[in-house]
Amino acid sequence: MGVIMVIRAVTFDVWDTLLNLKVAREAMISAVARETGRPEAEVREAVSEADRAVRRERRLRGLGGSEAVRASVSILASRLGYGGDLLDVIEGAVASLRPEEVAFSDAVGAVREVKGMGLRVGVLGNTLFWTSSATRALLRASFGDPFDFTGFADEMGASKPSPEAFMAAARGLGVEVDEMAHVGDRASEDLGGALATGLRAVLVARGRVREAVVFEALGFAVVPDLRGLGEVLRRLGAKG
Repeated sequence: MGVIMVIRAVTFDVWDTLLNLKVAREAMISAVARETGRPEAEVREAVSEADRAVRRERRLRGLGGSEAVRASVSILASRLGYGGDLLDVIEGAVASLRPEEVAFSDAVGAVREVKGMGLRVGVLGNTLFWTSSATRALLRASFGDPFDFTGFADEMGASKPSPEAFMAAARGLGVEVDEMAHVGDRASEDLGGALATGLRAVLVARGRVREAVVFEALGFAVVPDLRGLGEVLRRLGAKG
């Protein structure tokens, strides 16, 4: 059996891990409804259809991050019969969000806790409907500047669960992949992708589980939120 490396760095997914995706999506839906003159219910359904279509293409064809952004916006506009470009409308809506309405309070504490453990801290996010620039602005407003690395699919050209995305984060953080843990909310993109690449992983299952379960021998944990993340990481191999 191989030697388990000590965790020296942690990457966080963004949406529904650090920031509330539902809040951002509702802001986007309202803005698109105003722009297109379509009812919000119709826009919401079109957003869901575009989301499913692009995630499927990303999974089956390895659709790149910038391609995923353009495809999701294009499909949304097509479903609504709108001939213009909705990207600026969407990014304006996301940029208008306030930290207190979009950042999870437990996430702010968790990032601070992990940083205080002496670990290097990064962000590793996929992109859909809007570019990383809008997300970066929200992260900066909500968390300040604690991150040693921020990597997004539209910049890196690789989306989770691709190993290339996690390896890019490892290079950016100056560690080996087996010295990293990744924290995210999606079973395939975050948990599966991290484990398949050789990282340890924490699945954030907000509203889906009641208490944390740590599988030390398997190298992953499932948690209801980010409170107590430091202890979970210690049980997975972090020192601090």
